Amino acid sequence: MRTFRIVQKHQKQESGTSAACLIALLILAACAPSPTVQFRIGETLLREDFSDPAAWERYVNAEQRVAFEIVDDVFRARAWDKGISWALNETVHQDVVIEVEITQLSDYRDNAYGLMCRASPTNNGNGYYFLISGDGYATIRRGAADEITSLVSWRQASAVRQDRSINRLRIVCLGNYLALYVNGEFVADATDRRYRSGYAGLSAAVTDGEVEVWFDDLTIWQALPAD
Repeated sequence: MRTFRIVQKHQKQESGTSAACLIALLILAACAPSPTVQFRIGETLLREDFSDPAAWERYVNAEQRVAFEIVDDVFRARAWDKGISWALNETVHQDVVIEVEITQLSDYRDNAYGLMCRASPTNNGNGYYFLISGDGYATIRRGAADEITSLVSWRQASAVRQDRSINRLRIVCLGNYLALYVNGEFVADATDRRYRSGYAGLSAAVTDGEVEVWFDDLTIWQALPAD
């Protein structure tokens, strides 16, 4: 595991929003997003309760100010420095649905945490990132060439439970289609052809302060096109 450049966080909306912008926001809020591609779940590829400390990559580095490890049957991710960190399992997947329960333990809200799919086996940070934040935002991003760029920019998502809360993330990686669900609700999707296979991963980031999240009850299924 290594750290990438800092995740480009959302910019908060200015307080002096015009009336026209407010009307546009209300119209958008009334139109709930819906996925552009339908999928179905195939066979179960992995059920992970994090009872085996060797099940996922462990990385503890005081100099980088990160600690990713399995402790007491949960995967604990902590970061105290600018940058995004990750830990991978070591099974190559292609088309998958991944779901996990994530609990935020820290108070600092300007953070990011979530799942990866198709992460590079070389462990260089390449792959797709599906992230939420403690202040209720979500994004889909692609890691490549030592930086993470947005496929879906940070956006507010009412499905995200804020601050010290438990969120259940589900991601879909099917062909060139990528989608993020939070607590059973569709949040965002995108298309990208760069990566076709790779590892699953857990990630966390902070712009300042500290982030601590626990991952538990992870499942990976085969993703299939809808009939």
